[in-house]
Amino acid sequence: MEEEKLIEAIEKIRRDSYHPWRYLWFTFLNGIARGLGLALGVTLFFGIAVYLLTKILSNLINFPVIGYYVHGLLNILDVYIKQGVKIR
Repeated sequence: MEEEKLIEAIEKIRRDSYHPWRYLWFTFLNGIARGLGLALGVTLFFGIAVYLLTKILSNLINFPVIGYYVHGLLNILDVYIKQGVKIR
């Protein structure tokens, strides 16, 4: 009984039941806003993560043992970047 009253009240409040195109337009814009927000958020997050990782790795190069391996890895990556190796 209470559920039926609640459903009726929601249907009365909802304006989109008489304007389906308005509802479709609203959900379309909502989807675009979510997608754009997700893209910007992920870009910002990974940008900061790469920046911090670069700073950490540059400090590790001065560390004797680990710095040797990191320096070698960076040299290998530099060679691949300069050669323009294509990924399959």
